[in-house]
Amino acid sequence: MASLDDTRYRQQQEEFVSNHGGTTPQEIIFLLLPNVLSVFLTISILDLMGKSLNRNLRVVLEFILTVVPSILCCTILSEHLFHVCAIMLLLSLITLLLISFKKSTSGKRISTLNHKNLSFLTNFRAWTNITTVICILAVDFQIFPRKFAKTEVYGYSLMDTGVGLFIIANALVAPEARGISVDEKINLFQGMIKSLKSCIPLLILGFGRFFAIEYLGYQRHITEYGVHWNFFITLAFVKLFTSMISKTISSRYSLLSGLWILAMYEYGLNAKGLKKWILSEGSRDDFISANREGLVSIPGYVGLYLIAVSIGKLIHSTYQNLSANSKQNSQFLEIKLFKFEIRVAYNQPMILCIKLSLIASHFCAVMLVCDSFLSVSRRLANAGYCAWIVTLAASLLTLLLLVEILIDVFVRSKIENENQKTRKVYAKERNLPKAKAHFDNEENFSENLEIFEAVNYNGLGFFLLANILTGTVNMSVKTLYVDDMFALKILVSYLAVSIVSVLVCYRHKVQIRL
Repeated sequence: MASLDDTRYRQQQEEFVSNHGGTTPQEIIFLLLPNVLSVFLTISILDLMGKSLNRNLRVVLEFILTVVPSILCCTILSEHLFHVCAIMLLLSLITLLLISFKKSTSGKRISTLNHKNLSFLTNFRAWTNITTVICILAVDFQIFPRKFAKTEVYGYSLMDTGVGLFIIANALVAPEARGISVDEKINLFQGMIKSLKSCIPLLILGFGRFFAIEYLGYQRHITEYGVHWNFFITLAFVKLFTSMISKTISSRYSLLSGLWILAMYEYGLNAKGLKKWILSEGSRDDFISANREGLVSIPGYVGLYLIAVSIGKLIHSTYQNLSANSKQNSQFLEIKLFKFEIRVAYNQPMILCIKLSLIASHFCAVMLVCDSFLSVSRRLANAGYCAWIVTLAASLLTLLLLVEILIDVFVRSKIENENQKTRKVYAKERNLPKAKAHFDNEENFSENLEIFEAVNYNGLGFFLLANILTGTVNMSVKTLYVDDMFALKILVSYLAVSIVSVLVCYRHKVQIRL
């Protein structure tokens, strides 16, 4: 009887996460906006608190101000996003006023962006991972709105963005994007063997996940990737094909290569009947037909990866130029209007912010055209879906870079000014050179949130641990029957365990490489 009940419950779970139509792209962007504001608010509050917080208390505050609001926005506050954004913005402004009052010092204010760490890129990659991890468990609870669950065929949803943003996050820091040249001594065949070896851990994870689901009788959404296919196998094949392409085609042509692959893929979907075959209710009696969604969508993700590499090249080249010309970062634009002369200072990150916004607007136009004529489908990973993911990623990067610029102007400039004074006093008292002055609370002047650094340090390990914890929760609790408050407690505890685990690894410099 228990076995029959378990079977019925599994069917209910599968029905619960299936056949959804999604929401609007505007709502998804608005849903992710509090994540951007939370970065600004958290760094401002940490600066205001200063040395009164030790390293562990800072991490707790980071978790409360970043991760917890994200959980709430995806669940009980999903219908009140405007109010959440307004409150976070108001709190940020109040915090800045307090900072200005507390640190009203004389002397020249210094404002220099961090040229090495690319904080906004760190924040984007961490938020991609954290939001995905929140959703993979939250979707199993009634508290998670069904409009954010994965769409069945066409449309936009929060969970549809997970795999696309994950691929973009990887591409932005790929060797090709960072300008690291490929070893020319290795021929194509040797390079393919090397790439295949690097994909083996992902393939093991992918098929290991399949066998674990089969053995435990865990629910699965077949039309997501197929019967045997999953996220890890998709990552493995995308990594394999993109590494092979990078060995034959220069990264200078990554944008053109990505667009060409997407164009050819779209042609195959519509002119060669691939779309009809994938979306059909046909039998899945062999490996290819059983996993048609996962297999056929690979060209779409490969094209998306290559486009993201070109965006990564733009970002990294900008900051490399900044490091090379650190003394000439700021430039001035003089505008004459009638009898008035306006002199505006700007720097390369500000120009990059404009470039990223233009990329977002161009791909948004492509997305709207594709949505009108071809539709947007995560299941197909078609051109419309890829254009939507690039639009979303470029928009988030623009906003996060804007936040970094504002932090640089209002927060870091004063932090740096005070740091220099502190180091001078410290050096004078101990008869040390200024450049070598160091003090115990150096972490109080960190420019990145430690939670985000830890998540990025073990990104795939963090996601793998979250998958294991998600399965554990689902095998232990009947999530469909859990009330909202208990569901929130489970989600917060689940994120806390996941983040603390990678944080411990980060502090002890233990990196899980896959």
